[in-house]
Amino acid sequence: MSPFHGRFYFQLFLIFVAQLVIVGHAYINSSLITSLSHKDVQAVTLFFVIWVVLSIFDSFVLEYVSRSNREKHLDQNVYQYLQEFSLKRLLSLTVEQHIEEHSAIKLTVIAQGENATNNILIRILNEVIPIIVLIIMTIVMLFFQDTSIALLSIVFMVIIFAWNYIFNVGHYPYVTKNRDNWNQQQKRRTEAFTHLSLVKFLNRSEYFVKSFLEARRSIVAHHILTRMRSIKNSVALLTFQDISSFTTLGLTTYLFFAGAFELGTIYLIWNLSNRVYYQMGQLSNTMREIPQMYADAEKYLNVIDMEPLFNEGGKHVEKLSGDIIFSHVTFSYPKGNHPVFEDISFTIPEGKTTAFVGSSGSGKSTIVKLLLRAYDYPSGSIIVGNDELKSINAGAIRERMGYVEQHVDLFDDSIKENIIIGVPENKRKEAEEQLEEIAKKTRITEFYHRLGEKRFDTVVGERGIKLSGGERQRIGIARAMIKDPDILIFDEATSSLDTENEKYVMEAINEVSKGKTTIIIAHRLSTIVNADKIIVMDKGKMIAEGTHDELMQNSLQYKTLIEHQVIS
Repeated sequence: MSPFHGRFYFQLFLIFVAQLVIVGHAYINSSLITSLSHKDVQAVTLFFVIWVVLSIFDSFVLEYVSRSNREKHLDQNVYQYLQEFSLKRLLSLTVEQHIEEHSAIKLTVIAQGENATNNILIRILNEVIPIIVLIIMTIVMLFFQDTSIALLSIVFMVIIFAWNYIFNVGHYPYVTKNRDNWNQQQKRRTEAFTHLSLVKFLNRSEYFVKSFLEARRSIVAHHILTRMRSIKNSVALLTFQDISSFTTLGLTTYLFFAGAFELGTIYLIWNLSNRVYYQMGQLSNTMREIPQMYADAEKYLNVIDMEPLFNEGGKHVEKLSGDIIFSHVTFSYPKGNHPVFEDISFTIPEGKTTAFVGSSGSGKSTIVKLLLRAYDYPSGSIIVGNDELKSINAGAIRERMGYVEQHVDLFDDSIKENIIIGVPENKRKEAEEQLEEIAKKTRITEFYHRLGEKRFDTVVGERGIKLSGGERQRIGIARAMIKDPDILIFDEATSSLDTENEKYVMEAINEVSKGKTTIIIAHRLSTIVNADKIIVMDKGKMIAEGTHDELMQNSLQYKTLIEHQVIS
């Protein structure tokens, strides 16, 4: 929160002045009452004028400056800053950290945590600190009036603070479990919303509603238990605060009749102690709510305090040239029990098309993830040209690679924005000028008739739902191609397409991959038959390599895959 430190400190100063005015008001009022009892007109006039000046200063100057500072420089600005900070922190993490954690829970934690953190800051500034300052000033003022009353007040305040602390420590696990329960239930609902079309098409609406509600009884029961513990504590604490107030009033009255001080002092002590006990009641409410906010904030802070699992920095390169050489690479997924591949070595020649084939789980897509620096590899080396992949900045690698996944992910935006999203700001104008040419190469022109006059300005809907699978794939290829990458990667880009769309997509792939280092994770024979090099994978090992014709002659495993059309 360093950008706001100056404004925070200024607000703290205003809080101190505001509480000083409250204590000053009480003192002036008590002096006014004492002057009235003595019929001292001059003193009454003086204290009345001071009272008016303090009131005007409090209402018109202090209140305006304090609220203006909060509204203009803190409240909403802090919340927006938290959202910006969260986004930057999340985007700084590695792809691996996003893949391995469920996005529904993460988004819920972030949203709740931002609100909780902002609310905690607001509560601290608006309630906790003012009450603490008021308590300190009140105790000092009471010591000036009577030591016994000041000490009695301190005893009551210590008891109330200790009471709150002990309860909150014991109550925190209940609050944490309560929040975890709701987050898990929210995850199920978010899943249904995210895949709403699939849920409807599968006719599984009732299933999701039932699975959402099946844990409701236990969740609600625990929530009620948590709230009832809080309510019982609140009532008991309120009763003790009343006892504290009555006891203080009784002692003050006794001392007055004993001649220890004058009538105005009774008002001063009664006014300050009552205000402090009331404020402490408010503070106890806040202290009950803060643990629940902190339960959200703690999970949020744990997320944004995460550090990248490996260093994505390195030297920036203008071009990724040369062969790609995997040498004795071993890799396991973080939650995997066995290596995906172990001590694997092969070469992807520059400017050629290399295809990887093999049954599911053989490690084909993992090779792509390593190249894109989604994961780190603990042993072995991956050389691109003359550089170790780990030594190159991950952002620079991704800038120079064009990646088309099996199911192209589109934003709910125009076709143009979805294509040029990966282009740096300083090259967007040039990219826009190339849109028509890229559209021809990637066969987007083949579905112009469906877009009407808007063409590139057509909004594709959430996840591109308004387009067919083949149309989404072609936009994905255009997105990869418009960057003019050095390396193109197609990760099973045609596996889910029908014959007609596969034809268009393969035409696009063949067109854009001319003269570029191209990597194809293959599913169908038509995708790989013309590749310059085919690498056959099985259970994390490279078992054969060569052209299609060579492998048909020399590799039984490859021939079997082709015959059964189970290249996946």
